[in-house]
Amino acid sequence: MNTKKTDTVVLPYRHPVVRDLAWVMASPGLLQKAPEGQALVTDDWCRCVYTTYENHLHELDENPTPLLDELSTCKSHRLGIYFEHLLRYWLKTILCVQQLQHNVPIFQLQKTGGKRTLGEFDFLFRMDNGKPMQHWEVAVKFYLQKTDDEGRSRWMGPADQDRFDIKLDRLFQHQLKLADFPEAQASLLHMAAGSVQPSAFIRGYLFYPLDEAGRFSSGLTDTVDPVPYVLSANHHKGWWLHWKKMPVPTTIADVRWVILPKYRWLSPVCYGQAEETLLDTSALTAYCETHFRHQDNPLLVVELSWQFTAWLEVSRGFVLASD
Repeated sequence: MNTKKTDTVVLPYRHPVVRDLAWVMASPGLLQKAPEGQALVTDDWCRCVYTTYENHLHELDENPTPLLDELSTCKSHRLGIYFEHLLRYWLKTILCVQQLQHNVPIFQLQKTGGKRTLGEFDFLFRMDNGKPMQHWEVAVKFYLQKTDDEGRSRWMGPADQDRFDIKLDRLFQHQLKLADFPEAQASLLHMAAGSVQPSAFIRGYLFYPLDEAGRFSSGLTDTVDPVPYVLSANHHKGWWLHWKKMPVPTTIADVRWVILPKYRWLSPVCYGQAEETLLDTSALTAYCETHFRHQDNPLLVVELSWQFTAWLEVSRGFVLASD
């Protein structure tokens, strides 16, 4: 990790939603392994499935109507909900899994007569009839590596609103153990689920601070402190810096930039030559200066290079308000 350049996988699809679906299927997970006694949906399995169904994705790229129709049932604009609906399309329409259920709530009755929600099963399904019931808990996350007041490395959300280690603790210590609760077992019995095999499906990007020369800062480690989760060596990497450190060091000479709305944060960016939203470095710097003069919310920006027929993503990073 001695340069800003990130390993961007080029997904050969023109339609951005089809690219997002392919990214959900094929992108590497954030973790190398699960805690002892628990499981991850493995990158090898996902890549194998992606390769098997590439022709389906190319057909969707020519006619994305079935995918867009399915996504039209999603009424939320939250990125995590969009991610879940893409995953649901993959399971339901591409893999054709059996007994698929999504966001199944589990309630606990209270002595007062009311009830409280213990949690939800994100996904329940069987790969085939007769196979064990799968329970997937899914997440798409974007974290920045920062140093806290005590000198410890922490993975924080872009607006410091959540922490990776806390999210992982909840996922592995509560969400994936939901089937152990008696109330959940009663619901699973009603579904004739039988035994349940829980797995975590965690995707996203991790962003590292840049030094003055535009390199990832030295001495950083791919760990999630203080909890002993090991990050995947293949996880998607980005960079971050405060806007007063701009202009952003560029990877190549002739670059363009685009500021991504949140619903476009998933797959690598691809733009045609006539795209009017692309900025040169001076225009990006001016935009950020105006933006942070009036508000503090971070911006996700993508560095693009012209490659034969299109502007393709080279790196991505968050520009933050000053400390």
